[in-house]
Amino acid sequence: MAGTKYGQYLVEIPFHKAGPGALFSTGGDILGGLELNVIYACGYQTGITGLSRKPHVHNYDEAVFFIGSDPYALDDLGAEVEISIGEEGQEEKHTFNKPSVLVAPKGLYHCPIVTKEIHKPYVCMAVSLTGKRSD
Repeated sequence: MAGTKYGQYLVEIPFHKAGPGALFSTGGDILGGLELNVIYACGYQTGITGLSRKPHVHNYDEAVFFIGSDPYALDDLGAEVEISIGEEGQEEKHTFNKPSVLVAPKGLYHCPIVTKEIHKPYVCMAVSLTGKRSD
């Protein structure tokens, strides 16, 4: 809200079309310099979810949230999801069907995310403690 005392603290989220829906990725450039980056997308179908096709690592901490999309039942993921944790060739595959969060401290290899079954779309939101993603 230009011209107001506190309007600068309310920022419109920049959404981008991706597949069957929209997603957003925003960091310090949009968030007033905060050392934070957020990617928000949804799982819509089975197969690899997101852009990561193999394990990757960051030099910052990250938490990846998997949450149901029904506002009246956020505790129902509506899908079965598998995520790999560990370096390529040594990764463990973990499967879950309840809302969960991957806590990935810097240096922890993770991904890909694979949607094994889907009954309804779910939210996948990565929150990284960096103002700008390096990947």
